[in-house]
Amino acid sequence: MKKIITFACLTCLPLSTFADNLANNEALNLLHEMTQSLSQKSYKGILAHGKNGNITTLKVSHTMENGEEVERVERQDKNGTAYSRKVTNYSLSKLPKFNEQMQAVYSFDLGKIKKVASRPCQLVIARPKDRMRYLQKYCVDTETSLLLDYTIIDKSHKTIEQFVFTNLEILDENTVKSGITLASAPLTSNSHSDLKVNLLESSVVPETDALWSLKETIKGFSLRKAPMMQQEQGESATDHYILSDGLSSVSIFISKKAPDSKETGTHSGALNVVTYYKNNFVITLVGAVPKSTLKSIFHNLQYKAH
Repeated sequence: MKKIITFACLTCLPLSTFADNLANNEALNLLHEMTQSLSQKSYKGILAHGKNGNITTLKVSHTMENGEEVERVERQDKNGTAYSRKVTNYSLSKLPKFNEQMQAVYSFDLGKIKKVASRPCQLVIARPKDRMRYLQKYCVDTETSLLLDYTIIDKSHKTIEQFVFTNLEILDENTVKSGITLASAPLTSNSHSDLKVNLLESSVVPETDALWSLKETIKGFSLRKAPMMQQEQGESATDHYILSDGLSSVSIFISKKAPDSKETGTHSGALNVVTYYKNNFVITLVGAVPKSTLKSIFHNLQYKAH
């Protein structure tokens, strides 16, 4: 009897693994559709951004005009009146390219159907397999595949940052041409350099001149050197590195230590910022990952002395 039971359990394992992989792939496919919809569809709505116990309300519109994306963002006061037209660091039209490699450090699960902005949406959970990154939830519109709710949750299961539409209107081509949403000048046009919604993608340069590396590979993350940053006159050069797993990323800024340099640490919502010293350099790490992850990355950094 024991042999029969053991055999029966073993035959169940591949089926369970197959089901898990199927669920992961279905969730990833939905996230891929979401990124396409956010860049290809025209829509407008009210987006609430919550962090640190505060709510910021934004009026957002995204349209396709002459084959180009045009995104407008206006900050609003509690009465719904725009009080600042120039809003940076907000863009929903470009998100990471979700791929199967992410499954090495995240499991992707489909959750329940819920309503956001009076629209049904499918919950997708990106669950980290370690404590190096945050859990992320996406609620994807079941009709349009637009992202309606994005939530970041820490290891104590608390929501630390959230972007959620409280109102959303899908625009057809005639509405866009009529200029209903074009009352203000575009703040961005086919440009995604302001994307800092914890999902920043950056261009990189070859690592042949990289002076820093990691002693040990951090599972899922890869280190790349970013283009040299422009400096104000009199400032020392700053090297910029990107450490990313495709979904979560950390920027590392390294420059010569100034006489009055201080070690610091701060956070805003999911974003943590720390500054430390090493090899007579001041190193600042910025990322939407736990502070403990930034510390681990810092201790793992090593300088390639000539």
